[in-house]
Amino acid sequence: MAVNLYKVRRAKDPGGELFRSAQRQKDQYQGLWVLSPEGKVLSGHHDVKDHKSWSKEVLDTLDAGLKAFGPVRPRRAKPTDPLPHRGVGTGPDGAVTLAVYARYLHQGKRDGPAVIDSLTLPAGQWRAFMPPEAKAGTEWALPEAVARRLCRGLSPSSDQSTMPRPGEVTAVRLSGRVVEVKEGIARVRYQGEIAARHTYEGKASQGQAKVMGVGSYDVRAGRMRSLLLLFEGTHRSPPPYDKAARETGAVMEWSCAKTEK
Repeated sequence: MAVNLYKVRRAKDPGGELFRSAQRQKDQYQGLWVLSPEGKVLSGHHDVKDHKSWSKEVLDTLDAGLKAFGPVRPRRAKPTDPLPHRGVGTGPDGAVTLAVYARYLHQGKRDGPAVIDSLTLPAGQWRAFMPPEAKAGTEWALPEAVARRLCRGLSPSSDQSTMPRPGEVTAVRLSGRVVEVKEGIARVRYQGEIAARHTYEGKASQGQAKVMGVGSYDVRAGRMRSLLLLFEGTHRSPPPYDKAARETGAVMEWSCAKTEK
């Protein structure tokens, strides 16, 4: 299970107490702890000896924890989808969760690992992506409060030290235009730009990007069928890694559930 270390360290709840207990038993800033159901630390891993053998180091840590725990009966687990609405369908309250992918680029090609993230928009904000009138040529500007939420596409890392918040957006503009309406489906194009300056522990990082995208809207049903947003920009890391801005790219996507098509 992954946790937000910035929050759990200070949390005054059972989760916070469990985390602090694990740290007391095996002191490490972050990494991997293997615990028994009673909260006893069985093994842990923090210092990576070699990135090439990182996977084996983790597997060795898990094996050590399993050995310390003892015999384990096979679980009768059934497969489930822990994120049933990520990038598809709507939640019971009408909220939509966009699937987010971001990474560094070099001359248009991927450079390093990708960020896999999510952005949940409540029903009211999701409606801002729908055209006010399903007629070719209709143009509208999305509310600034909604456009600011897209700042998650500016950071090539999901770490809190570089991920900007909506309140840190310094410039943003996003508009939509109905290109055509055919057989009850409106084809929409989006374009705009967004920039943000994020400060963490007194050090600032900056990101900016052009945003372009397409979407489809079911005129009869009055709901979106799909959305795809592309980000092309740059990111400048906090000092002392701020010598030059690096090329970045991001994608945010969503489609209606299969049962809704």
